[in-house]
Amino acid sequence: VLSGFPQPVRISGGTLRASNDFSRYVYNRTQRQVVKVTDFQYIFEYITLRDLLIDCNYRSGAIAVINSLRTSIDNCYITRFGHTNGILIQKGHETYIRNSFLGQHITASGDRGERKISGTAVNLIGNHNAITDTVIFSPRLSG
Repeated sequence: VLSGFPQPVRISGGTLRASNDFSRYVYNRTQRQVVKVTDFQYIFEYITLRDLLIDCNYRSGAIAVINSLRTSIDNCYITRFGHTNGILIQKGHETYIRNSFLGQHITASGDRGERKISGTAVNLIGNHNAITDTVIFSPRLSG
């Protein structure tokens, strides 16, 4: 969990990989700093995640952003998320996911575990959000 950063926050250009004993989201913004906006309270504002490879090592999810305003996830490659969500956005507003690739298994039909899909690529719970120019491969489909 990253905390203590002034706002806005930008993390860009690198690789994050979950260790074998990791059990939460690689990037988790759920702390209790509050930004007052009209009648709602947002914990974080103007978060940018750009140009990242996030390998969850089948141990966790990649990104959890709860109750945030104007989060941008751009040009990220998110893979090997566990029995959870690759990206979880909840109670937020104006979250943009673009130019990204998300998949539980990295494969071109050669991975024996590809059919044992158990994770959801994007779990977007909220309104006024957008996912554009994003590829989702080998996720669990529900509906």
